Amino acid sequence: MRNAALAKAFIDDRQTATAAISAAVAGMHRQAQRDRPEWFWHLLKRCETKAARIAEQAAQAEDGNGDATYIDVFADTLPTLFAQAMQRLDNFVAGSSGR
Repeated sequence: MRNAALAKAFIDDRQTATAAISAAVAGMHRQAQRDRPEWFWHLLKRCETKAARIAEQAAQAEDGNGDATYIDVFADTLPTLFAQAMQRLDNFVAGSSGR
């Protein structure tokens, strides 16, 4: 029973941090959220998934520090990935409208 409680605490810390970081990233892009909400949320979820994979790999690395590494890498990676995705979307929309 103790292991189940530890596993739940392990997941909750990461989920709480992930949700807070995602909310902060969403808040940084309010205009894009208003302009293209369907693309915004789709791209945010994709970037969250990729950032979580990268963070999990870093957390499990030999020199990783578990939750602290996961949260740190996720916080560094998600804003960058999302900004790149939004830039690619803007470039695609600009290129499509010029035809």
